Amino acid sequence: MEKSPNLSQKIYLSILVFLVWFALIFQFSVHINTGVAVKSELVIRFFSYFTIDSNLLVALCSTSILFFRSTSVGRFFAKPQVIAAIAIYIIVVALVYNAVLRFLWAFEGWSMVLNELLHVVVPLMFLGYWIYFVPKQQLQWKHIWFWLIYPLVYTIFVLFRGNYSGFYPYPFLNVTKFGIEKVVVNCAIITLLFAFLSILFVAMARRKTK
Repeated sequence: MEKSPNLSQKIYLSILVFLVWFALIFQFSVHINTGVAVKSELVIRFFSYFTIDSNLLVALCSTSILFFRSTSVGRFFAKPQVIAAIAIYIIVVALVYNAVLRFLWAFEGWSMVLNELLHVVVPLMFLGYWIYFVPKQQLQWKHIWFWLIYPLVYTIFVLFRGNYSGFYPYPFLNVTKFGIEKVVVNCAIITLLFAFLSILFVAMARRKTK
């Protein structure tokens, strides 16, 4: 049975829960009022961003552990392999954004604050949570295959929908601009990043366990 969060863990999770939900709700409000498309399309576009989906997973995981630990949902999100998977997803968000996308757009005011929360603050805080509060002895090499399912499903969905709607949430996934061959190469590179981080996480966990 998973242990209940201690006081320091509750304080840490409380800060994380507040920040991630604040960023997601505020960002949704900004996005839905841009007027660049009809509301229904804007909602779909909002949840087409891997950044948003991964931060939402962080929000659901942190909230469930903090407030609903005794429920089936809370027990699921409290599993070390689930937390590790979400940590990998959100770290990929931070790495890809800061290495590839940061200088493509200029943000000001609250947009800049929200951008930093979603791409820097929340990823680092959730990584810190995994490092300091999550038991790691249960992580196994076989978990890596399951961790890669979500990014694969996401990529298939984005490319499939983009083929009909013409909207691609990230430039490196834009088949219309770069062609399918280039996009496949880009996807392969990001898949390798997911795989590398997954291997690193399990290796760190196994070494610490020993």
